[in-house]
Parts: sequence; C-alpha cells; structure tokens
Amino acid sequence: MICYDKNDIKDLKNHEDKYYMPNALFDTMQYKLVRLEVKWAYVACLNVMLKTPLYDYDGFAYIKDDHPQMIEVLKDLAHKNVDQQKIDGYIQELEDCGLAQRKVRNIYLKKISNIF
Repeated sequence: MICYDKNDIKDLKNHEDKYYMPNALFDTMQYKLVRLEVKWAYVACLNVMLKTPLYDYDGFAYIKDDHPQMIEVLKDLAHKNVDQQKIDGYIQELEDCGLAQRKVRNIYLKKISNIF
C-alpha cells in the first residue's frame, strides 16, 4: 500500500476548499463497492491528517485512531451523529477494503490518485 508522505501532505495542504476530497474515491469503479459512510470516514481521516500530521521514521504521515477531531469532521461531512465506536468501525472497514492500514494505534491512509 502506498501511503501519504511529507511531500504529499505539503502539496495537499494548498487546496482551496474547506475539505480535501479525492475525486477518484467517489468517481472510479475501483471504489464503487465501498460504502458512502466509509468514504466520508476516509475523507475525515485525510483532512485531520492534513491539519495535524504526524510522521513516522520513514516520513509517512499517519493519525492516531482516537484523534478527537475525526469525530467532528465526520459529523460535519456526513451530517449525522458519530461517536468513537462508529469511527472504530469505519476504520476497520477502511482496512478491510485496503484504504487504510493500522499499526498499533497509528492509521496510515492509502494514497488515492486519479490515474485509474
């Protein structure tokens, strides 16, 4: 899995909208079977990562699985009530479909591009 690194985060921080949403996540057949709520969870995780990124020794960006801002961003994006239990379920689904990888409490997101 190719994850976001320091250069990717630097490039994505320059987006103009309130939230950055990779078009390929919503527009390509590759992610057609991923539930909408899980896609929103990916976007929430990515935007929290853009605001407060952490980096491992290899320069890959990650967020902690209990970052409190994830709940607030996901509530705003999905317009529904979200708690940590729901976030944990979404993160598990992100892992199951290959969009995230958990290492202990660190969540790494798959880098999505419009190449496909």
